[in-house]
Amino acid sequence: MTAPTPIARHPLTDEQRRLWFLQQLNPEDAGFNMYLNRRWSGPVDPRALSAALTRLTARHRVLRTRFATDGEQPVQLVEPVRDIALTLVPIRDDAEESFTAACAPFVNAPFDLAERPPLRAVLVSAGEHEHAVSVVVHHIVSDGWSFTVLWRDLLALYREEIGEGPAELPPLEMQFGDFALAERSRLDGGAAEDAFRYWSERLTGVGALRMPLDHPRPAEPAHPAGFAELALGPDLVSGVDALAREQRCTPFMVLLAAYQCVLARWTGTTDFAVGTPLAGRNETAHEALLGYFSRTGVIRADLTGDPGFHTVLRRVRSATMAALSHQDVPVERVAAALGLPVLPGVGPLYQAVFVHQSQYELAGADERTGLPAGVRTASMDSGFDRAKTDLLLDSWRTPDGGMTLSFCFDRELFERATVEALGRRVRDLLARAVVDVEVPLHGDWLLPGEERAALLALGSGPAVAEGARPILRGFADQVAAHPDAPALACAGRIMTYEELDHASDELAGRLGPVAGRAVGVRIAPSFALVTALLAIWKAGAGYLPLDPAHPVERQRLMLGEADAALLLTGVGGPERGGPELGVPRLDVPEPGRPEPAVDGPRGTGGPAGPVDAGSGSTGPAAAAPLPGTVPGGLAYILYTSGSTGVPKGVAVEHAALAERVRWMAGPEGYGLGPGDRIVQFASIGFDTHAEEIWPALTAGACVVLLPDGGRSLPDLLRGESGRSVTVLDLPTAYWQELVSLGDATPWPPALRLVILGGSEARSATVAQWRERQGDIVRLVNTYGPTEATVIVTAGELGGRPVDGAAAGQRPPLGRPLPGVRLYVLDERGGLLPAGSEGELYIGGHGLARGYPARPELTAEAFLPDPFTDVPDGRMYRTGDRVRWRTDGQLEFLGRADGQVKIRGYRIEPAEIEAALTAHPAVGQAAVVVRDGRRLVAYAVVRPTASDGAAAAPEADELREHLALRLPAFMVPEAVVLLDTLPLTSHGKLDTAALPDPEPVGAVDAYLAPRTDAEALVVELWQEVLGVPRVGVLDDFLALGGDSLLVTRVAARIRADVGLDMSIRDVFESPTPAALAARVEALLIAEIDALSEEEAVGRLD
Repeated sequence: MTAPTPIARHPLTDEQRRLWFLQQLNPEDAGFNMYLNRRWSGPVDPRALSAALTRLTARHRVLRTRFATDGEQPVQLVEPVRDIALTLVPIRDDAEESFTAACAPFVNAPFDLAERPPLRAVLVSAGEHEHAVSVVVHHIVSDGWSFTVLWRDLLALYREEIGEGPAELPPLEMQFGDFALAERSRLDGGAAEDAFRYWSERLTGVGALRMPLDHPRPAEPAHPAGFAELALGPDLVSGVDALAREQRCTPFMVLLAAYQCVLARWTGTTDFAVGTPLAGRNETAHEALLGYFSRTGVIRADLTGDPGFHTVLRRVRSATMAALSHQDVPVERVAAALGLPVLPGVGPLYQAVFVHQSQYELAGADERTGLPAGVRTASMDSGFDRAKTDLLLDSWRTPDGGMTLSFCFDRELFERATVEALGRRVRDLLARAVVDVEVPLHGDWLLPGEERAALLALGSGPAVAEGARPILRGFADQVAAHPDAPALACAGRIMTYEELDHASDELAGRLGPVAGRAVGVRIAPSFALVTALLAIWKAGAGYLPLDPAHPVERQRLMLGEADAALLLTGVGGPERGGPELGVPRLDVPEPGRPEPAVDGPRGTGGPAGPVDAGSGSTGPAAAAPLPGTVPGGLAYILYTSGSTGVPKGVAVEHAALAERVRWMAGPEGYGLGPGDRIVQFASIGFDTHAEEIWPALTAGACVVLLPDGGRSLPDLLRGESGRSVTVLDLPTAYWQELVSLGDATPWPPALRLVILGGSEARSATVAQWRERQGDIVRLVNTYGPTEATVIVTAGELGGRPVDGAAAGQRPPLGRPLPGVRLYVLDERGGLLPAGSEGELYIGGHGLARGYPARPELTAEAFLPDPFTDVPDGRMYRTGDRVRWRTDGQLEFLGRADGQVKIRGYRIEPAEIEAALTAHPAVGQAAVVVRDGRRLVAYAVVRPTASDGAAAAPEADELREHLALRLPAFMVPEAVVLLDTLPLTSHGKLDTAALPDPEPVGAVDAYLAPRTDAEALVVELWQEVLGVPRVGVLDDFLALGGDSLLVTRVAARIRADVGLDMSIRDVFESPTPAALAARVEALLIAEIDALSEEEAVGRLD
């Protein structure tokens, strides 16, 4: 249908232009629809209602305005008055849900802004007396105020049409188009400079509100809306009104202050902004008009210093008053000036919105205008299912004197339970504030008693009986039950339980009086190593692993700080660092090997001389009773990296380790038994070795050792010995690398269990694993710092969406182990509710003693536990950011100290890594900061086709991928492609081994156009952007591009090249190279559709 000739043209306001641009990016999105849905009980005349709607469009030109491009600019085109077709929808019953279902398709259908004015009206009827009226418009022609005007005018005109008297409506002094023309002239003429300057200063450096999402943000969001409502009773609302009067502010300010406090406690952020609509009707003549007058006010929240509610309210009042007095400039202009492009689905300055409106005024309009005789109206559910922003809190008064808090949220991001909890927090804080206006931000209002008790229960693992079976007792039970069963296997040899028991007894007898002390161990993976560990325990000591590759000074520090009595070394192993380490050394041969030569017997070879511990030795020492272990005795000391650069030792006691081993070996854990073969993969200096060795030896299983300097794990698994492996315990990063290799990884046929830990698992890798392995092999994700004895949580990563992997969520860390207590706390040590992001503290059974010889460091990390009645209870501060998910599992969100600040913006590298691994060709990713100011990403890529036919992406393609998903300030300056990510000996990312990117000059050097299409785009960009030179890899937004300039580029390509280039095409092609490729693709598609003669003519 040909559009009628317009009778007037007007420019768009800045707010209209933003909505128009976003609609062009996603033409099928109905997220900006607005609706008036009213139940209508009584008689209705459809002809009169249609006539009233037609007269309404005659009165308000904006309702007959469409939006098209005029050259390079969008323009409002006002059409002549024409009859409005009222859509009639009959239904069979008058149930509320039936009316909602009938209206929903009309409410949720998108508008084509260029084809016709964005207005539709529906009358749903269930018989003669029960109806629903639905009027739907696009936000580009309306705002919240407009609907009160619309309903008032429509009722008056309808009553006149049915003969109930003239419509006494105020005359209109102007139309919205007049306002838009004056507004554009005023802003372009610099009349709002003061307001512009205020907002630029006020919003510079405002922090992003990093809301903890229940689901990752999709690359192509649909923005389905969810709703959660909460009622505030009349007494509470009366208290809010009284508080507002006392504090010389408005109920809006009280509600906004409460909302800000809840958001701050939920996110852990104290500097952020909340958007709120401002009327924007600064003249009396505007009040009777329909149109998009409202502006988004940006209220910056300042919740620093643990303020009381009174202080927060005072700050909100000041910020709101300033926003009202400086509302002359649209926030879009401020965002552009601050270099924050308006991206679809992501607010440039705010991610949460608060609206305090008066929907009850529609009922007031009924009363003021008067309803038709015999008619009653009421509000009804709209059936609207599109979210305009991540999280919006709407509030309105109800006829009973109460108030409704209604959250609209994006269901792709949040669960309803999460948002409902936020509503309860707002209500609870208001209830406290009206009684005590000084209630502190970090007060106990966040967790009422019952909820606090439930949260503590959620973080508590099952109760444990006092005194788990000692590990040596468990080993002895297996020796008695299965003496000839293989305990150890390595390089084609086995060592039975009885042989291991005898060898460790003999060695223990040689160690001398070491009970209660630490004994260093510097032995390669071998039978001798496990023999030495058992012998040290039998002698009443704890072991201290040493790595011969470490500098002598580091080894000396560790032995000295731990007060080691002895150092056990392997025969034929590295001998560097003998007497100079300051402790006696005892050589431990591999059982079954010939005895080595003795360098000097203990007591005659000097205090640091080597001692022979050959298995054939006899004597009184060997026959003496062995001390064994005690629950409070030292099991081991492991050294980890320290933040000061000095390593710190972690001392773990037997009781803590025995409890962990009991769970791991038992049926509620890994369910180990005599038929299992478990690879000992971890370095002895990493506590995962305790998860591999000790549960196996207390359950009758066989530990398969990787010989030092021998085959890799894949080599072992390819061999006959590896084919019978049933359990693998791997660092997550290493497992992800093996999975990325596909069929090249020889997973054992007997494999039944894979245990992960050490770093965050990627949901994409879990999905890839499940695609290949199904649910036959258990996949258990674990978490735990060394200070809490190996692990404190575990959870199955199954193939069902609820487990997180299939749904795209971060794979969960699971639930607490028996005896463990987990707390998610804020920066002041306050307990946070489920869903809130905070730092993890660990209490209960299993905490380490602390750091030997480092009392100050121990006191900083191991704190009194205020949440338990256990005497002298302690909790360990992990430094990890986590939250409880809605399914009761713990979710890892990054390190508390992992945030970085680049050019004034707080950035979470994990967020960039997640966006990078969303690319189908990226298996793993890491993001680091170089020189304190440059973000650099590292990506392990693979071909995008399973047969390798499709090439792996280049670094520039990955930067473009990130540019479409992240704000410009979060896009790394360089992406470095790697075959694998370097890992430490503990299986964690080795950031020191990451290669430096190419010099900035080489990476960012100008690259001239290489094709005719690139030359065309570069020339166009230079003209539109007003820059002298553009390279084919330069970013449009980084060069100063904005939504208006995107529109101009698309219009110029349509005009100059004759291609149907959409705004979305331009927006999703951030570099000339990408846009030129799109131009070429469109041109080829167009030529393919032509005849041969037409194609030749087109190419000529």
